[in-house]
Amino acid sequence: MLHCGALSYKRMGKSATAAAAVWPKGTRPVLLSGIENMQRPTSALVRLVPFYYGWWVAIAAAMIILVASASPLYVFSALIEPLEEEFGWSRAAIGAGPSIGAVMWGLTTPMAGYLVDRIGLRRLLLAGVLLVGGGNVVISQIQALWHFYIAVSLIGVGMSLAGLPVCAVAIAHWFAKRRGRALGIASAGAGATGIMVLLTPLLIGLFDGRAGVMVLGIGQLAICIPLALTVRHRPEEIGLLPDGETPGPGEPSSSPLPEPAESGGGGSGVEQPQGLTIGQALHVRSFWLLVPTLVMTWIGSLAVIIHLIPYLDESAGFTEEGAALIAMGIPFGSLVGRLGFGWLADYLSKRWLLTAAWILQGSGILVFAAVHSPWQAVIFLVLFTPGYGGAITVLPALLAEYFGLRALGGIQGLLWGSGTLGGFLGPILAGAVYDMVDSYRPAFLVMALAAFAAVALIQMMGRPRAWAGESVSAPTA
Repeated sequence: MLHCGALSYKRMGKSATAAAAVWPKGTRPVLLSGIENMQRPTSALVRLVPFYYGWWVAIAAAMIILVASASPLYVFSALIEPLEEEFGWSRAAIGAGPSIGAVMWGLTTPMAGYLVDRIGLRRLLLAGVLLVGGGNVVISQIQALWHFYIAVSLIGVGMSLAGLPVCAVAIAHWFAKRRGRALGIASAGAGATGIMVLLTPLLIGLFDGRAGVMVLGIGQLAICIPLALTVRHRPEEIGLLPDGETPGPGEPSSSPLPEPAESGGGGSGVEQPQGLTIGQALHVRSFWLLVPTLVMTWIGSLAVIIHLIPYLDESAGFTEEGAALIAMGIPFGSLVGRLGFGWLADYLSKRWLLTAAWILQGSGILVFAAVHSPWQAVIFLVLFTPGYGGAITVLPALLAEYFGLRALGGIQGLLWGSGTLGGFLGPILAGAVYDMVDSYRPAFLVMALAAFAAVALIQMMGRPRAWAGESVSAPTA
């Protein structure tokens, strides 16, 4: 049937008569032939994986996040001295580059969420990888400061298109019963970025600065483009069901479907996932409780991460090497939270798990505000890192539970955008407090209390709606 100017497709299990009505007279054989040819490579990929293909989607997402989406943070840090020596630019001018990239990431994350609901994950990943890898290649050829700013702007946009928020949307489609564990695997890609702390400076130092960045950019393209090509947005696109389930008695098996550009949800067919639209979500109390909650938790977490080394060095009496060791412990320590909380999210209330994660995070910041010795710094890591990593993993699962899958990308993008506001303000506020009182401690104390306040807000959300099923038919115009 024709719906809103777009072709809507019946499932392959329906009767031949109903299916034939979909196609304009004289076009069906040609279109079906093209569909069969299009689906053969996908089916071949599924046969090459000895386990449910959704797990491969989670693994591929983790690798792309590690190599392309999270690594630019460490590239920028390793470039400061080479750019200063070659061009004589001030540290402030160079430091403005990562800030511009962060702003671009924050501004485009809501749009990336909106797009993933409409064109699917694979195309966004390809675009994001091309922008990040291509941006690093551009950096290797820059001749002026404005060239550098353009390159980091491209990288910032690429980070949003290939980041965890968009990957989490596809994973939510692939899994229902094991969604938390799959999100933990994908999120582990960001947690493993501690590897990039060591690898990126080594690579840039092994070559000269420019050649090292070019090698990095080409490597990102060579590794991540093939991975992105293997990703699919929904299991129904390749004849599978969520969690690898088999059809029940009397149910038709899910067959590969055409991917019309006009259809929603990544182009996976007539049926739309169950859930709220963006407009409907904006009228739900849970959405507006999450907005200040994310601002209050991201203010503290980003401020701690950005100011950790100078704080421990200047205020807590650590050496630079000791402070750097604690900094490296954050991404690696967060792996425990990402994987552990992800596993627990498949069995326990996601709202209570997010509460526990933010209590750990707030407690860690509270200890951090008073740290004077290495053993206190270890306590900070034990508390803060699993809470920080766990919250990142549980949040997409909670959003899928409260808002459904229909517009999960757009809703999540808006909420991550609000969190980005907190991440932008936190380091500035911590620095301003230091400038006024010559200490970070008051700022970190207030940020710990803000995390505890966020715990109270999330408890006001109540129970999530019990969705009737995985999908509903597309509404008629």
